[in-house]
Amino acid sequence: MSAGAPGGALSASGSFSADSVTLASVTIDAATNKTLTFQLEDVTKILFLSIKSSLYDGKVKVIAAGAGAKEIKLTGPVMLFGEGVALLGASLDTLKITNTDAANAVNVDVLIAAKLL
Repeated sequence: MSAGAPGGALSASGSFSADSVTLASVTIDAATNKTLTFQLEDVTKILFLSIKSSLYDGKVKVIAAGAGAKEIKLTGPVMLFGEGVALLGASLDTLKITNTDAANAVNVDVLIAAKLL
């Protein structure tokens, strides 16, 4: 990690074996939302989740399905591994993405790697 210069960097590598890899790319018009259906009700089976957005000003929000789901504002890319995915909630059956920007559409990519059994 480089914290001494503007735009610090973090580099790591590794691998894992996944039964399923899903990439969803969506455009969400200004002041609207979309719900993506992943049918992953058990977050303990999700190995990795990444969310990338074309806007990181806090006007894009995501919330997972299920009890205990917490809405998060995107102020940077989201990368969660293993048990960290549960920070979004107990289920990733759906993921609702809301764009509260009144003027700009947003492009969002969601990448998920999971175990099936």
